[in-house]
Amino acid sequence: MAKTLRETWYSPVFSSVLANRMEGLLLAGIGSLQLGLHLLGLPGWACPIRSTLGIPCPGCGLTDAIGELLHGHLEEALAIHAFAPVFLFVLLLMALAVLLPRQARTRFSEAIARLESRTGITAWVLSGLMFYWSVRLFGLV
Repeated sequence: MAKTLRETWYSPVFSSVLANRMEGLLLAGIGSLQLGLHLLGLPGWACPIRSTLGIPCPGCGLTDAIGELLHGHLEEALAIHAFAPVFLFVLLLMALAVLLPRQARTRFSEAIARLESRTGITAWVLSGLMFYWSVRLFGLV
């Protein structure tokens, strides 16, 4: 039976990443490595979408913006990418989940799943990111 739009919108997605230690470790590790390289002034991974298509992806600028956030420069961070605080928070949640013991990680991911199911926060954030990206593409921000 097909899911309704409401069921799809409010489906827990992020919580499943938090529940799976290997997925969380992989994503948090890659994000932390990219950010660490940037903070050390070393080259990280170039955006494959920008390199291939010549247009920025929805996440282009996040590494620079999160770097500015970590240096305490909120205005500069938001000028580079408005979603930097959100993605830094998500990265911290993934790192926390990876470090938690199994039972605590399960309770944590279940709490996030309830939040996602009640609010659709993951779908809202990702939709907001796509809207922000389209606004940036047309030079309106």
